[in-house]
Amino acid sequence: MLKCLTIMNYYAIDFGTSNSLINFISDSKEIIPIPMEEDDNYILRSLIFTTDQKSWFFGEKAIKEYSENDGEGRFLRSLKKFLADPSFKGSEIHNKKYLIEDMIAVFLREMKRRADLFVGKTVDNVIMGRPAKYSINPEYDQLAEDRMRKACELAGFTTVNFCPEPLAAGLDFDKNNSKKKIVLIADFGGGTSDFTLMQLHSGQYSQNDILGLSGIYKAGDSLDGEMMLKFISKHFGAKFSFKLPMGDQTLSFPRALLKKICSPAHITHLREKETWNYLKTIHPFAKDEESKRHLSQLFALIEWQLGYTIFQEIEKSKIAICSEEEEIHSFSFSHVDIEIKEDISKIKYNEAMSDTVNDIIKAMMEVFEQSDIKPSQVDEVVLTGGTAQFTQIQNRLVEIFGKDKLIEHDIYQSVVGGLSQYATLL
Repeated sequence: MLKCLTIMNYYAIDFGTSNSLINFISDSKEIIPIPMEEDDNYILRSLIFTTDQKSWFFGEKAIKEYSENDGEGRFLRSLKKFLADPSFKGSEIHNKKYLIEDMIAVFLREMKRRADLFVGKTVDNVIMGRPAKYSINPEYDQLAEDRMRKACELAGFTTVNFCPEPLAAGLDFDKNNSKKKIVLIADFGGGTSDFTLMQLHSGQYSQNDILGLSGIYKAGDSLDGEMMLKFISKHFGAKFSFKLPMGDQTLSFPRALLKKICSPAHITHLREKETWNYLKTIHPFAKDEESKRHLSQLFALIEWQLGYTIFQEIEKSKIAICSEEEEIHSFSFSHVDIEIKEDISKIKYNEAMSDTVNDIIKAMMEVFEQSDIKPSQVDEVVLTGGTAQFTQIQNRLVEIFGKDKLIEHDIYQSVVGGLSQYATLL
Protein backbone atom coordinates (compact mmCIF):
# COMPACT_ATOMS: atom_id res chain seq x y z
CA MET A 1 0.00 0.00 0.00
CA LEU A 2 2.77 2.43 0.89
CA LYS A 3 4.87 3.15 -2.19
CA CYS A 4 8.14 5.04 -2.31
CA LEU A 5 7.76 8.27 -4.27
CA THR A 6 10.20 10.98 -5.20
CA ILE A 7 8.70 14.18 -3.82
CA MET A 8 8.20 16.67 -6.62
CA ASN A 9 5.29 19.02 -6.97
CA TYR A 10 2.08 17.14 -6.21
CA TYR A 11 -1.59 17.78 -5.88
CA ALA A 12 -3.56 15.83 -3.29
CA ILE A 13 -7.19 15.48 -4.37
CA ASP A 14 -10.12 14.33 -2.29
CA PHE A 15 -12.70 13.70 -5.03
CA GLY A 16 -15.90 13.08 -3.12
CA THR A 17 -19.43 12.08 -4.02
CA SER A 18 -20.66 15.42 -2.65
CA ASN A 19 -17.60 17.65 -2.17
CA SER A 20 -14.05 17.83 -3.51
CA LEU A 21 -10.87 19.50 -2.22
CA ILE A 22 -7.30 19.91 -3.44
CA ASN A 23 -3.96 20.72 -1.77
CA PHE A 24 -0.59 21.58 -3.31
CA ILE A 25 2.52 19.83 -1.99
CA SER A 26 5.75 21.56 -3.00
CA ASP A 27 9.09 19.84 -3.52
CA SER A 28 10.10 21.27 -0.13
CA LYS A 29 7.11 19.40 1.41
CA GLU A 30 5.11 22.55 2.09
CA ILE A 31 1.36 21.86 2.06
CA ILE A 32 -0.86 24.61 0.67
CA PRO A 33 -4.68 24.30 0.58
CA ILE A 34 -6.09 25.72 -2.67
CA PRO A 35 -9.38 27.66 -2.78
CA MET A 36 -11.73 26.33 -5.44
CA GLU A 37 -14.53 28.91 -5.35
CA GLU A 38 -14.55 32.69 -5.89
CA ASP A 39 -15.24 33.38 -2.21
CA ASP A 40 -12.02 31.56 -1.26
CA ASN A 41 -13.99 28.50 -0.22
CA TYR A 42 -11.73 25.43 -0.33
CA ILE A 43 -14.67 23.07 -0.97
CA LEU A 44 -15.86 22.58 -4.54
CA ARG A 45 -19.17 20.76 -4.62
CA SER A 46 -18.94 17.76 -6.97
CA LEU A 47 -21.50 19.13 -9.41
CA ILE A 48 -21.47 19.81 -13.15
CA PHE A 49 -24.05 21.69 -15.20
CA THR A 50 -23.72 22.13 -18.95
CA THR A 51 -25.96 23.98 -21.39
CA ASP A 52 -23.97 23.24 -24.56
CA GLN A 53 -20.70 21.68 -25.64
CA LYS A 54 -18.72 24.86 -24.83
CA SER A 55 -20.46 25.87 -21.58
CA TRP A 56 -19.66 23.87 -18.46
CA PHE A 57 -20.17 25.05 -14.88
CA PHE A 58 -18.94 23.55 -11.62
CA GLY A 59 -19.75 23.66 -7.91
CA GLU A 60 -21.81 26.63 -6.75
CA LYS A 61 -21.80 28.10 -10.28
CA ALA A 62 -23.38 24.86 -11.52
CA ILE A 63 -26.25 25.32 -9.07
CA LYS A 64 -26.66 29.00 -10.03
CA GLU A 65 -26.72 28.34 -13.78
CA TYR A 66 -29.00 25.34 -13.29
CA SER A 67 -31.51 27.55 -11.49
CA GLU A 68 -31.27 30.45 -13.94
CA ASN A 69 -31.70 28.15 -16.96
CA ASP A 70 -34.79 26.48 -15.43
CA GLY A 71 -33.02 23.15 -15.69
CA GLU A 72 -32.45 23.37 -19.45
CA GLY A 73 -29.20 21.47 -19.91
CA ARG A 74 -27.57 18.50 -18.18
CA PHE A 75 -26.97 18.43 -14.44
CA LEU A 76 -24.48 15.83 -13.20
CA ARG A 77 -23.89 14.84 -9.58
CA SER A 78 -22.59 11.89 -7.51
CA LEU A 79 -20.45 10.72 -10.44
CA LYS A 80 -18.16 8.82 -8.09
CA LYS A 81 -21.03 6.44 -7.38
CA PHE A 82 -20.96 5.03 -10.94
CA LEU A 83 -17.28 4.03 -10.98
CA ALA A 84 -17.79 0.48 -9.70
CA ASP A 85 -20.91 -0.20 -11.78
CA PRO A 86 -19.94 -2.25 -14.86
CA SER A 87 -23.40 -1.77 -16.37
CA PHE A 88 -22.96 2.01 -16.42
CA LYS A 89 -20.78 2.94 -19.36
CA GLY A 90 -21.62 6.62 -19.61
CA SER A 91 -24.18 9.01 -20.99
CA GLU A 92 -24.95 11.05 -24.09
CA ILE A 93 -24.41 14.78 -23.51
CA HIS A 94 -25.03 17.29 -26.31
CA ASN A 95 -25.20 14.44 -28.85
CA LYS A 96 -21.78 13.15 -27.80
CA LYS A 97 -21.10 9.95 -25.90
CA TYR A 98 -19.26 10.49 -22.61
CA LEU A 99 -17.85 7.53 -20.72
CA ILE A 100 -17.92 7.75 -16.92
CA GLU A 101 -14.17 8.50 -16.92
CA ASP A 102 -14.74 11.30 -19.47
CA MET A 103 -17.33 12.97 -17.23
CA ILE A 104 -15.13 12.76 -14.14
CA ALA A 105 -12.16 14.01 -16.19
CA VAL A 106 -14.13 17.15 -17.07
CA PHE A 107 -14.48 17.90 -13.35
CA LEU A 108 -10.88 17.01 -12.41
CA ARG A 109 -9.54 19.04 -15.34
CA GLU A 110 -11.34 22.09 -13.98
CA MET A 111 -9.92 21.48 -10.49
CA LYS A 112 -6.45 21.19 -11.98
CA ARG A 113 -6.93 24.36 -14.08
CA ARG A 114 -7.95 26.40 -11.03
CA ALA A 115 -5.13 24.93 -8.94
CA ASP A 116 -2.46 25.54 -11.62
CA LEU A 117 -3.67 29.14 -11.86
CA PHE A 118 -3.42 29.54 -8.08
CA VAL A 119 0.11 28.06 -7.66
CA GLY A 120 1.41 29.63 -10.87
CA LYS A 121 2.74 26.42 -12.42
CA THR A 122 1.57 23.25 -14.13
CA VAL A 123 1.47 20.29 -11.75
CA ASP A 124 1.20 16.88 -13.40
CA ASN A 125 1.45 14.57 -10.36
CA VAL A 126 -1.44 13.64 -8.10
CA ILE A 127 -2.16 11.67 -4.93
CA MET A 128 -5.80 10.67 -5.35
CA GLY A 129 -8.00 9.50 -2.51
CA ARG A 130 -10.13 6.42 -3.00
CA PRO A 131 -12.65 4.59 -0.79
CA ALA A 132 -11.44 1.65 1.26
CA LYS A 133 -13.62 -0.37 -1.12
CA TYR A 134 -15.29 0.94 -4.24
CA SER A 135 -17.09 -2.40 -4.21
CA ILE A 136 -17.03 -5.61 -2.15
CA ASN A 137 -16.49 -7.36 -5.49
CA PRO A 138 -12.71 -7.22 -6.14
CA GLU A 139 -13.24 -7.14 -9.91
CA TYR A 140 -15.57 -4.14 -9.69
CA ASP A 141 -13.27 -2.47 -7.16
CA GLN A 142 -10.40 -2.72 -9.63
CA LEU A 143 -12.66 -1.50 -12.45
CA ALA A 144 -13.46 1.61 -10.41
CA GLU A 145 -9.80 2.37 -9.71
CA ASP A 146 -8.88 1.80 -13.36
CA ARG A 147 -11.63 4.20 -14.44
CA MET A 148 -10.49 6.75 -11.89
CA ARG A 149 -6.88 6.47 -13.07
CA LYS A 150 -8.01 7.01 -16.66
CA ALA A 151 -10.04 10.06 -15.60
CA CYS A 152 -6.95 11.52 -13.91
CA GLU A 153 -4.87 10.93 -17.04
CA LEU A 154 -7.54 12.52 -19.25
CA ALA A 155 -7.53 15.50 -16.88
CA GLY A 156 -3.82 16.02 -17.55
CA PHE A 157 -2.02 14.09 -14.78
CA THR A 158 0.94 11.94 -15.81
CA THR A 159 1.71 10.41 -12.40
CA VAL A 160 -1.27 9.03 -10.47
CA ASN A 161 -1.05 7.38 -7.04
CA PHE A 162 -3.94 6.26 -4.84
CA CYS A 163 -4.37 6.29 -1.08
CA PRO A 164 -7.41 4.92 0.82
CA GLU A 165 -9.43 7.83 2.19
CA PRO A 166 -9.82 6.51 5.77
CA LEU A 167 -6.07 5.88 5.91
CA ALA A 168 -5.53 9.48 4.79
CA ALA A 169 -7.86 10.68 7.55
CA GLY A 170 -5.80 8.65 10.01
CA LEU A 171 -2.55 10.18 8.82
CA ASP A 172 -4.04 13.67 9.17
CA PHE A 173 -5.21 12.89 12.69
CA ASP A 174 -1.82 11.41 13.57
CA LYS A 175 0.39 14.27 12.39
CA ASN A 176 0.87 15.57 15.94
CA ASN A 177 0.70 12.21 17.70
CA SER A 178 3.55 10.75 19.73
CA LYS A 179 1.68 8.07 21.72
CA LYS A 180 1.13 4.45 20.73
CA LYS A 181 -2.59 3.69 20.45
CA ILE A 182 -5.19 1.82 18.42
CA VAL A 183 -7.54 4.10 16.51
CA LEU A 184 -10.56 3.46 14.33
CA ILE A 185 -10.91 6.02 11.54
CA ALA A 186 -14.56 6.16 10.47
CA ASP A 187 -15.22 8.27 7.36
CA PHE A 188 -18.95 8.73 6.75
CA GLY A 189 -19.33 10.64 3.48
CA GLY A 190 -22.03 11.23 0.90
CA GLY A 191 -21.54 8.07 -1.15
CA THR A 192 -19.40 5.74 0.96
CA SER A 193 -18.67 4.82 4.55
CA ASP A 194 -15.04 3.78 4.99
CA PHE A 195 -13.17 2.37 7.98
CA THR A 196 -9.52 1.90 8.88
CA LEU A 197 -8.33 0.29 12.10
CA MET A 198 -4.73 1.34 12.59
CA GLN A 199 -1.99 1.53 15.13
CA LEU A 200 -0.71 5.05 15.70
CA HIS A 201 2.78 5.79 16.97
CA SER A 202 5.70 8.12 16.37
CA GLY A 203 8.03 7.48 13.46
CA GLN A 204 7.54 5.89 10.04
CA TYR A 205 4.52 3.74 9.17
CA SER A 206 4.40 0.36 7.46
CA GLN A 207 1.75 -2.00 6.13
CA ASN A 208 1.70 -3.77 9.52
CA ASP A 209 0.22 -0.66 11.15
CA ILE A 210 -2.99 -1.12 9.12
CA LEU A 211 -4.93 -3.61 11.23
CA GLY A 212 -8.19 -3.59 9.28
CA LEU A 213 -9.73 -1.91 6.23
CA SER A 214 -13.37 -2.03 5.15
CA GLY A 215 -16.05 0.05 3.50
CA ILE A 216 -19.50 0.08 1.95
CA TYR A 217 -21.18 2.14 -0.76
CA LYS A 218 -23.80 3.42 1.65
CA ALA A 219 -23.74 6.77 3.44
CA GLY A 220 -25.58 10.09 3.27
CA ASP A 221 -26.99 9.55 -0.23
CA SER A 222 -28.37 6.15 0.81
CA LEU A 223 -30.17 7.66 3.79
CA ASP A 224 -31.69 10.34 1.56
CA GLY A 225 -32.67 7.66 -0.95
CA GLU A 226 -34.45 5.71 1.79
CA MET A 227 -36.43 8.79 2.77
CA MET A 228 -37.44 9.27 -0.85
CA LEU A 229 -38.45 5.61 -1.14
CA LYS A 230 -40.40 5.31 2.10
CA PHE A 231 -42.10 8.72 2.28
CA ILE A 232 -41.84 10.85 -0.89
CA SER A 233 -41.76 8.59 -3.96
CA LYS A 234 -45.49 7.82 -3.76
CA HIS A 235 -46.07 11.43 -4.80
CA PHE A 236 -44.14 10.66 -8.01
CA GLY A 237 -45.98 7.50 -9.01
CA ALA A 238 -44.25 4.83 -6.93
CA LYS A 239 -47.66 3.28 -6.25
CA PHE A 240 -48.89 3.89 -9.80
CA SER A 241 -50.89 0.98 -11.21
CA PHE A 242 -52.33 0.64 -14.68
CA LYS A 243 -54.08 -1.74 -17.03
CA LEU A 244 -53.19 -1.75 -20.72
CA PRO A 245 -55.94 -2.02 -23.39
CA MET A 246 -56.96 -5.57 -24.25
CA GLY A 247 -55.28 -6.80 -21.07
CA ASP A 248 -56.72 -8.08 -17.79
CA GLN A 249 -53.58 -7.83 -15.69
CA THR A 250 -53.01 -4.85 -13.39
CA LEU A 251 -49.41 -3.68 -13.68
CA SER A 252 -47.31 -1.70 -11.19
CA PHE A 253 -44.70 1.01 -11.50
CA PRO A 254 -41.41 -0.63 -12.65
CA ARG A 255 -38.96 -1.33 -9.82
CA ALA A 256 -36.01 -0.29 -12.00
CA LEU A 257 -37.49 3.19 -12.48
CA LEU A 258 -38.37 3.48 -8.80
CA LYS A 259 -34.74 2.72 -7.98
CA LYS A 260 -33.68 5.66 -10.18
CA ILE A 261 -36.16 8.02 -8.51
CA CYS A 262 -34.72 7.06 -5.11
CA SER A 263 -31.07 7.66 -6.03
CA PRO A 264 -29.56 11.17 -5.97
CA ALA A 265 -27.07 9.92 -8.57
CA HIS A 266 -29.54 8.22 -10.92
CA ILE A 267 -32.61 10.45 -10.82
CA THR A 268 -31.35 12.65 -13.68
CA HIS A 269 -31.31 9.57 -15.94
CA LEU A 270 -35.10 9.58 -16.01
CA ARG A 271 -34.75 12.01 -18.91
CA GLU A 272 -33.43 9.24 -21.15
CA LYS A 273 -35.61 8.88 -24.21
CA GLU A 274 -36.61 5.25 -23.66
CA THR A 275 -37.67 5.91 -20.06
CA TRP A 276 -39.57 9.06 -20.98
CA ASN A 277 -41.47 7.35 -23.79
CA TYR A 278 -42.42 4.43 -21.54
CA LEU A 279 -43.82 6.70 -18.84
CA LYS A 280 -45.79 8.70 -21.39
CA THR A 281 -47.23 5.44 -22.78
CA ILE A 282 -48.54 4.10 -19.46
CA HIS A 283 -49.80 7.47 -18.14
CA PRO A 284 -53.24 7.41 -19.86
CA PHE A 285 -54.00 3.92 -18.53
CA ALA A 286 -53.81 4.79 -14.81
CA LYS A 287 -56.39 2.98 -12.69
CA ASP A 288 -57.49 6.21 -11.02
CA GLU A 289 -57.06 9.99 -11.25
CA GLU A 290 -54.85 10.14 -8.14
CA SER A 291 -52.31 7.79 -9.73
CA LYS A 292 -52.43 9.83 -12.93
CA ARG A 293 -51.78 13.05 -10.98
CA HIS A 294 -48.78 11.53 -9.20
CA LEU A 295 -47.21 10.40 -12.47
CA SER A 296 -47.85 13.88 -13.88
CA GLN A 297 -45.79 15.22 -10.96
CA LEU A 298 -42.97 12.89 -12.01
CA PHE A 299 -43.17 14.34 -15.53
CA ALA A 300 -42.81 17.83 -14.04
CA LEU A 301 -39.87 16.68 -11.91
CA ILE A 302 -38.15 15.34 -15.03
CA GLU A 303 -39.02 18.22 -17.37
CA TRP A 304 -37.88 20.88 -14.90
CA GLN A 305 -34.83 18.80 -13.88
CA LEU A 306 -35.71 19.05 -10.20
CA GLY A 307 -33.92 15.88 -9.10
CA TYR A 308 -31.13 17.82 -7.40
CA THR A 309 -33.60 20.27 -5.85
CA ILE A 310 -35.87 17.61 -4.35
CA PHE A 311 -32.92 15.81 -2.79
CA GLN A 312 -31.68 19.09 -1.34
CA GLU A 313 -35.01 19.37 0.47
CA ILE A 314 -34.78 15.75 1.59
CA GLU A 315 -31.31 16.40 3.02
CA LYS A 316 -32.62 19.47 4.87
CA SER A 317 -35.39 17.31 6.32
CA LYS A 318 -32.86 14.70 7.43
CA ILE A 319 -30.95 17.37 9.34
CA ALA A 320 -34.15 18.79 10.81
CA ILE A 321 -35.45 15.40 11.97
CA CYS A 322 -32.12 14.69 13.68
CA SER A 323 -31.88 18.09 15.36
CA GLU A 324 -35.45 19.06 16.22
CA GLU A 325 -37.40 17.77 19.19
CA GLU A 326 -40.78 17.62 17.40
CA GLU A 327 -42.12 14.10 16.90
CA ILE A 328 -43.67 15.00 13.54
CA HIS A 329 -41.73 16.60 10.69
CA SER A 330 -43.67 18.28 7.88
CA PHE A 331 -42.02 17.81 4.50
CA SER A 332 -43.24 20.09 1.73
CA PHE A 333 -42.18 20.70 -1.85
CA SER A 334 -43.87 23.02 -4.29
CA HIS A 335 -42.88 23.89 -7.86
CA VAL A 336 -45.15 24.68 -10.83
CA ASP A 337 -47.07 21.38 -11.32
CA ILE A 338 -45.76 19.71 -8.15
CA GLU A 339 -47.36 20.03 -4.73
CA ILE A 340 -46.22 17.70 -1.95
CA LYS A 341 -47.04 17.75 1.74
CA GLU A 342 -46.08 14.77 3.85
CA ASP A 343 -46.02 14.48 7.66
CA ILE A 344 -43.25 12.13 8.80
CA SER A 345 -43.06 10.85 12.34
CA LYS A 346 -39.61 10.60 13.87
CA ILE A 347 -40.34 7.01 14.95
CA LYS A 348 -41.25 5.90 11.42
CA TYR A 349 -38.31 7.79 9.96
CA ASN A 350 -35.88 6.04 12.32
CA GLU A 351 -37.42 2.69 11.43
CA ALA A 352 -37.01 3.46 7.73
CA MET A 353 -33.31 4.33 8.19
CA SER A 354 -32.45 1.32 10.39
CA ASP A 355 -31.54 -1.14 7.61
CA THR A 356 -29.08 1.30 6.00
CA VAL A 357 -27.54 2.16 9.38
CA ASN A 358 -27.25 -1.55 10.22
CA ASP A 359 -25.44 -2.22 6.92
CA ILE A 360 -23.00 0.62 7.61
CA ILE A 361 -22.26 -0.60 11.15
CA LYS A 362 -21.87 -4.17 9.90
CA ALA A 363 -19.25 -2.97 7.38
CA MET A 364 -17.47 -1.14 10.20
CA MET A 365 -17.32 -4.28 12.35
CA GLU A 366 -15.46 -6.12 9.57
CA VAL A 367 -12.22 -4.39 10.59
CA PHE A 368 -12.42 -6.14 13.96
CA GLU A 369 -13.00 -9.52 12.33
CA GLN A 370 -9.91 -8.94 10.18
CA SER A 371 -7.71 -7.99 13.12
CA ASP A 372 -8.98 -10.12 16.04
CA ILE A 373 -9.12 -6.87 18.03
CA LYS A 374 -12.20 -6.15 20.11
CA PRO A 375 -14.01 -2.78 19.98
CA SER A 376 -13.21 -2.36 23.68
CA GLN A 377 -9.48 -2.33 22.81
CA VAL A 378 -9.84 0.77 20.61
CA ASP A 379 -8.41 3.87 22.28
CA GLU A 380 -10.13 6.43 20.03
CA VAL A 381 -12.73 6.53 17.27
CA VAL A 382 -12.02 9.38 14.85
CA LEU A 383 -15.14 10.53 12.98
CA THR A 384 -14.90 12.39 9.71
CA GLY A 385 -17.33 13.16 6.86
CA GLY A 386 -20.67 14.97 7.07
CA THR A 387 -22.77 11.82 7.67
CA ALA A 388 -20.85 11.19 10.90
CA GLN A 389 -23.26 13.69 12.46
CA PHE A 390 -26.33 11.56 11.66
CA THR A 391 -28.05 10.82 14.99
CA GLN A 392 -28.66 7.10 14.50
CA ILE A 393 -25.04 6.48 13.53
CA GLN A 394 -23.83 8.53 16.50
CA ASN A 395 -26.08 6.52 18.84
CA ARG A 396 -24.79 3.18 17.54
CA LEU A 397 -21.19 4.29 17.92
CA VAL A 398 -21.85 5.37 21.50
CA GLU A 399 -23.38 1.94 22.22
CA ILE A 400 -20.33 0.13 20.84
CA PHE A 401 -17.45 2.32 21.99
CA GLY A 402 -18.79 4.72 24.61
CA LYS A 403 -19.17 8.46 24.14
CA ASP A 404 -15.76 9.40 25.55
CA LYS A 405 -13.86 7.64 22.75
CA LEU A 406 -15.60 9.48 19.91
CA ILE A 407 -13.66 12.38 18.38
CA GLU A 408 -14.86 14.53 15.46
CA HIS A 409 -11.90 15.55 13.34
CA ASP A 410 -11.96 18.13 10.52
CA ILE A 411 -15.22 16.83 9.04
CA TYR A 412 -14.35 17.98 5.50
CA GLN A 413 -10.60 18.72 5.49
CA SER A 414 -9.13 15.59 7.08
CA VAL A 415 -8.90 13.39 3.97
CA VAL A 416 -7.19 15.93 1.72
CA GLY A 417 -4.92 16.82 4.64
CA GLY A 418 -3.99 13.17 5.09
CA LEU A 419 -3.38 12.69 1.38
CA SER A 420 -0.93 15.57 1.61
CA GLN A 421 0.75 13.94 4.62
CA TYR A 422 0.94 10.71 2.62
CA ALA A 423 2.97 12.50 -0.04
CA THR A 424 5.38 14.13 2.41
CA LEU A 425 5.92 11.01 4.55
CA LEU A 426 6.85 8.95 1.55
